Amino acid sequence: MKVHRLRRHCIATRGTWFPKNVQFLMLDDVVVSYYNSSADRETKIPDWLSHPEGLKFWKEISENLKFNRHVMNTAVNLINERLNGSHDHTYQAQGWCQLNPDNTTLASMGHAYDGKDFVSFDVKSQMWTAAVPEAVFYKLKRERDLEDLHRLTTHYESGCISWLKKLLQFSLKVLEKKAPQVKIVEGPTQDAFEMELTCHVTGFYPKEVQVEWLGPDNRPLVQGVSGDAVLPNGDGTYQLRRRVRVPEGAQNSEGYRCLVLHSSVRGNITVNWVPKRNLSIVFVTVGVVSLILAATAAVWCLLSR
Repeated sequence: MKVHRLRRHCIATRGTWFPKNVQFLMLDDVVVSYYNSSADRETKIPDWLSHPEGLKFWKEISENLKFNRHVMNTAVNLINERLNGSHDHTYQAQGWCQLNPDNTTLASMGHAYDGKDFVSFDVKSQMWTAAVPEAVFYKLKRERDLEDLHRLTTHYESGCISWLKKLLQFSLKVLEKKAPQVKIVEGPTQDAFEMELTCHVTGFYPKEVQVEWLGPDNRPLVQGVSGDAVLPNGDGTYQLRRRVRVPEGAQNSEGYRCLVLHSSVRGNITVNWVPKRNLSIVFVTVGVVSLILAATAAVWCLLSR
């Protein structure tokens, strides 16, 4: 069993170009719900929740997140007015709960104002902590609201974990491990004496993956190797590209390999690079041999007359 985490991230703005309210709920690295005030609607219910029990649970989540958007909008307006600031401000809140393999749990929540720590809430002590003097008034305001304290404590002590366990149950297929597909693509570089090989690894889940280029000596290459961050495919799987520059003297070598390590596969996946130039040489050789045979046959025919 692995560690699982349910995260809620909220952003409320005032006077910025950013949407007035953005909110998403994530199970590990899978988006469960996303809201953007510019579109004024939530994402559609995920397919893996499209059943009677899942629909009921989705309604519970939606009502809770809707209330939380109200809390965020109130906070950014209240703090802006209290601090007599300009109209361009951003308020962020992030809360999470975690279920460990030994069935113990953790929970945390913190707020930020204009990208800097503002307040945090300790679930066990049921106390708010101000990160800066300007946040003391907000800490006291939230602590005086006993109903609010009870709501927060109940959610992070039990409600969030209950959500997490339900979502894990409903999303078994979504969280299944998926093996990566691996292919190597050749490409030019700005240097006429080099070529670039790209190892494209896609369709894998979970996100963690290790991709290495091995050279002719079977050792991992470092020099000339570059790559992008792991990116989502939009279907719950991920992709990654790792590139290596191959000097002119090695462009006919078949010693380059892309090695992929992923939890969905025992051992590893290794794809060997077969240079296209080698194929061209084969085709040219076959063509030359054909011409020689044809010429030999013509001479033999002339001599036999």
